[in-house]
Amino acid sequence: MKYSRILLLLLCFSLFLHAQEQMNVEQLVDFLKSELALHRSTDKQIAANIKKITLSEKLTDKTIIDLQAMGIGQKTAEALKELRDRTKELKPGGQDATSSPATAPDTLLRRESDGPQAASLSTKPAPIPPPDSIKQREMLDAARDYAINYTSHLPNFMCVEVTRRFVDPRAQENYRSTGTILARVAYKEGQEDYKVYSINGKLVDQSMMSVRGGAVSTGEFGSMMHELFDPKSAAEFNWDHWGTIRGRLMAVYSYFIDSGHSSYSIAYGDDEKDQQRIITAYQGLVYADPYTGEITRIKFVAVDIPKSFPVQATSETLDYDLVDISGQKYVCPLTAKLWMKSADGALKNDIEFRNYRKFSSDFNIKYETDNLQPLPESKTEEQPAAAPPAKPAKPATSTWDLPSAPPPPPQ
Repeated sequence: MKYSRILLLLLCFSLFLHAQEQMNVEQLVDFLKSELALHRSTDKQIAANIKKITLSEKLTDKTIIDLQAMGIGQKTAEALKELRDRTKELKPGGQDATSSPATAPDTLLRRESDGPQAASLSTKPAPIPPPDSIKQREMLDAARDYAINYTSHLPNFMCVEVTRRFVDPRAQENYRSTGTILARVAYKEGQEDYKVYSINGKLVDQSMMSVRGGAVSTGEFGSMMHELFDPKSAAEFNWDHWGTIRGRLMAVYSYFIDSGHSSYSIAYGDDEKDQQRIITAYQGLVYADPYTGEITRIKFVAVDIPKSFPVQATSETLDYDLVDISGQKYVCPLTAKLWMKSADGALKNDIEFRNYRKFSSDFNIKYETDNLQPLPESKTEEQPAAAPPAKPAKPATSTWDLPSAPPPPPQ
């Protein structure tokens, strides 16, 4: 059986068991969003689960209010308030996990740098209302067509995958670096090949799956996107929200794929021959251009992992952007963020894809260890959407009419 998605977790530190579930506020919000979307638990059951959670950062009133606006029940809200009180001495997270124009604070007074205090009025930007069901379906169909045909428009190319790895033995958002892996990725005739050539600055020559002491992933170049929209996956899509990625308005849909139709594979073990492997259901979000269907981000979260399996949770966020390959622009993977949790603690990988070029057999790695500063967070942070979707370049009969599909890029 061919798996389009493989995650490998290796033992690299001592066993550490947790009596309670540990997570940050963003992970808590993602959990509640998934419960609301899937309707698999009652309000009482969700509240009971929240009482077992230990947060690593402060839970604010604003986050609770935002979650109430999303539709959480009364018992869930009460459990969140208890959790808020338990975290009041902690520091808040680095970003607003439920950022929304509708709940952004007003700035009623400001002080000029060189003058007296002046009053100024500000109004909250109105959130964009969701499109009607017909337009939701049109935009989703455009995204599906884009995803199914994505790999057919890609040339044969090579690039460098930079993987910065981190470990947290206590799973309390206290990560330390375990080094950097550099791999050559060759994409030829729709097939991906990963070859590791540097681990923590030492030149090596080995496969990605033979890397020990951490988590690795493959499948970012098209197979993940294709599987999501392949009819065989029987994915369930629902409208989620409008968002902004790298200055572009995106239509965001939630999705769910059950284990019977999934190709999402998780493997655990330090030897490929003796690994434990499962296929899990997964869910997440997909971000697509409302007119062209171009996909810029996909979030994956494994669900219903058996309690007996060593890996307890895993998620990944994959971003796409325009890159230059021999003078021609193509949409290719930009970054990926992988997170995994087991009884041993938590692991995360910050992955970047760099130095795209046309495929060649004489790949030169001489200079590939230079200039490895991480990309700025502004390249991947989602911003709230507070303006109507821009009209296409050529006016259509309706603001929401989809333009004709552009011709495929030259090969």
